[in-house]
Amino acid sequence: MEENFWIKVKMLFQALFSPIIDLYIFYRVSGWKLRIRDYVFSVIFIGICVLLGDLTQIDDFLVDVIQAISVFLFSYFVRKEKKVKLIIGLISFFELLDLLITISVEILLLIFDINFSSIIFIFLLIDFLVVCIIQKYYLKIRKLLNDRNSSIFIGLILYIYLSSSIVYLLALQNNRMTTLFEVSLSLLILQIIFSIFAYLTAVNIQKKLLTEQEQKEQRLQLELANADRKAKEAENRELVLKQQKLKSEMQQLQEYSSYLDKNEDDLRRFKHDYQNILNSLKVSAQEGDTTKVVKILDQYTNTQFDQKALRKYKGVNHIHEKNLKSIAIAKLSKLYSLDLNYSFDCEQNISQIPKSVNILDLVRIIGIAFDNAAEESMALIKETGSTNNARVDAMYYQENGDFEFEIRNRVREATIATDKMSQKNFTTKKHHMGLGLANVKEITHKYEDVMIVNYYVDDGWFTFDLTILPDDENEIED
Repeated sequence: MEENFWIKVKMLFQALFSPIIDLYIFYRVSGWKLRIRDYVFSVIFIGICVLLGDLTQIDDFLVDVIQAISVFLFSYFVRKEKKVKLIIGLISFFELLDLLITISVEILLLIFDINFSSIIFIFLLIDFLVVCIIQKYYLKIRKLLNDRNSSIFIGLILYIYLSSSIVYLLALQNNRMTTLFEVSLSLLILQIIFSIFAYLTAVNIQKKLLTEQEQKEQRLQLELANADRKAKEAENRELVLKQQKLKSEMQQLQEYSSYLDKNEDDLRRFKHDYQNILNSLKVSAQEGDTTKVVKILDQYTNTQFDQKALRKYKGVNHIHEKNLKSIAIAKLSKLYSLDLNYSFDCEQNISQIPKSVNILDLVRIIGIAFDNAAEESMALIKETGSTNNARVDAMYYQENGDFEFEIRNRVREATIATDKMSQKNFTTKKHHMGLGLANVKEITHKYEDVMIVNYYVDDGWFTFDLTILPDDENEIED
């Protein structure tokens, strides 16, 4: 009678108190807000499941399965929680704790032969310890159920739960210590240790793989950052070069403007002085001593003017197309600074070129031609030791809407065939990869129908000639 009484007390205790513990574990670990309906459902339904298991012949494992399915359905459809893996993990966790509490109490009863009436207090003590552990570690448990290794952790919980259920079903239902119980308990402990070890190993491997992946991503990000930095540095260098080029062009234009102003002042002063000198030489002229007059005028002219400076920008004032004028000023200034003998002619006013050719392509060709002439002239001076052996002559010419550019320069005796000069990577400089006239050939290839280019070597002179056909002539051909 007394034993039946305590069994009923145990059943009542489990029906009332166990749902509260399960409810606390479930909501504390999940972090969900506990509502009144959740509490009512848990106490009533889980309590019914506990009583059903104790009052009927239904196996405890089957009762746990029914309870787990019901909690899942309630969470998913009533609470509208859509994280299926998290719900399964929470259910598995509190079901495992319930089972371990039951197994612990049964073991204590078998080992110490505790009076059945003390079971309630043992349950209370173990439940209190479980609540304390959950209260301290619920954040870590929640993290394990939600992090990238959550699938492994939930699988570990299910594995331990199934192993523990099998041991409980096979051994602990016998109310005495048996060899089967000892073996089963040992296997259970080994299974738990093995599961924990497997989990930690899997997590470490995954961390290592993730670390390697993160390192690869960091290296990739670093490479991308370096590429961006190099691109920005290249852009900055290009910007600096453009600024330097613009500054150089501005200086050359300012120099040209100063040159014009100075020449205008010199010519005005020369005119005034010449008038005075002519007045002073009237007597000599009237007496017929013309030789003396010419000699004095020639001496004065030579002392007042730098003949080379006067020819520095000769003809540039007739160029009104800004790009053609700019490249002419820049290259004539270069020839002047290299102290080369040169001449430049442009007798007609040039305001525009035929529209069939891009002005920037034309400027590139003219620039290359001038640079080649300057380079060959400097090489000739170095070879012969005399500046008088080098010379560059250039001209712009326009008639009836066409445009012609010609430049020629003296070359060394060991002249290279012109067909080789136009080959890519050809150069006359040692240890240097140049392009010769290959760039010119590549540009002019786009204008085969409207641009005629010839270059040749004859009698110690290299001549480069470019002609652009007028627009109306191109239209007639089309």
